Amino acid sequence: MESYQLNKNYKVQVINIESIDENIIIIDDFLSHLQGVYHFASNVAYFQPIGTDGTLYPGKRDEMPAPYYRVFEQLLQSLITEGVIDSGNNNLYLHKCKLSVVTQSANELHVMQRMPHIDSTDDKTYAAVHYLSSKEWGGTGIYKYKPTNTIKITAENQNIVHDIIKNVQQHESTHQGYLDESTELFEKVIDIEAKPNRVVLYKSNLLHSAALKNNLPYSQDIKNSRLSISSFFRIE
Repeated sequence: MESYQLNKNYKVQVINIESIDENIIIIDDFLSHLQGVYHFASNVAYFQPIGTDGTLYPGKRDEMPAPYYRVFEQLLQSLITEGVIDSGNNNLYLHKCKLSVVTQSANELHVMQRMPHIDSTDDKTYAAVHYLSSKEWGGTGIYKYKPTNTIKITAENQNIVHDIIKNVQQHESTHQGYLDESTELFEKVIDIEAKPNRVVLYKSNLLHSAALKNNLPYSQDIKNSRLSISSFFRIE
């Protein structure tokens, strides 16, 4: 029942953030169809409790099966061949593909869940989100931390994360729930709209956040919440 096939006619859009010369890559119509993904999510996946994957993701997750890894790697290799992604010798290491469903309401969030985050300071590590829900359940935003004009966090400036957390705590009244739009501390520089079967790829060290609405009833019901697949990979 689980069938994962690359759509040979996928579409590619590249958005450049000029100030840091980094690209956001958007792929539309990634898989030939989504039935296999939805079948896995509805009938096979065993969603682990919040936090058990070692991240601050505000919901439950399970690892995707091996066939999904293979087709996602096929997409990445195709993008490398086409020159859409270029990093060193272009050796690809696909680490994780996590089926993810948002279950936390806005009033349950920890301070670090109310601000943009990074997944790594490694400049060769990437993150991807494969959207499986309609746009009203939220896409992804890339942000700039306005006090220091910071979009990208590396090993050299990683101490700024402590300042960001402290500043968010001091501006709690304007950072009480999910981050969706610009605030006094953060400017949304790229807004990626969710669309079923769309994939967005970006460097893991860019400040980013799921664009979630605070008034939606998030739950484990995958038909009535934000369902996506988060993937992490390295190209060196």
